[in-house]
Amino acid sequence: MRPMLALLLALGLSEPRPPGVGDRAPALELETLERQPFPRARLGGEATIVDFFATWCGPCHRALADLEAVQARLPSRARLVVVSVAEDPATVKRFLEAHAPPAGVEIALDRRGATARAWGQDRFPTTYLVDAGGVIRHINRGWGAGYEERMLRWLRPMVTRGPAPAPPAR
Repeated sequence: MRPMLALLLALGLSEPRPPGVGDRAPALELETLERQPFPRARLGGEATIVDFFATWCGPCHRALADLEAVQARLPSRARLVVVSVAEDPATVKRFLEAHAPPAGVEIALDRRGATARAWGQDRFPTTYLVDAGGVIRHINRGWGAGYEERMLRWLRPMVTRGPAPAPPAR
């Protein structure tokens, strides 16, 4: 049993529920490729795509290509944060040298997977769409046929209007 879960159960508490659609997005407590704290850990102010990714994951590569195509088709761009989960910086750097990332992408490292767990990421890729108010509006788990069109359909209204009302505090 995981230590945190054991502690929570001993205290008569349950493990925190990961956020879902309509919840405020957790902070992105990550590192840059240079092992510095990730800037702008709090989301808000603009529509943001948060894509949990692994260099060894073939569907993740296809999702990245689709996200690049989506960005080109949007009336205005969304912030794109690609989070490499449980990989060392050297591996990610080698991958990026061989596969150019989409323009303007922010690459972040979640070396222990703690942020991915806090967000509820359970497969690769998992893509979260966060509105300008910092609220998760859509979650896509995995990649498959229709991913690009689905992302485009979900993102278009997010980049053309202001933030939706914030959820109540919990």
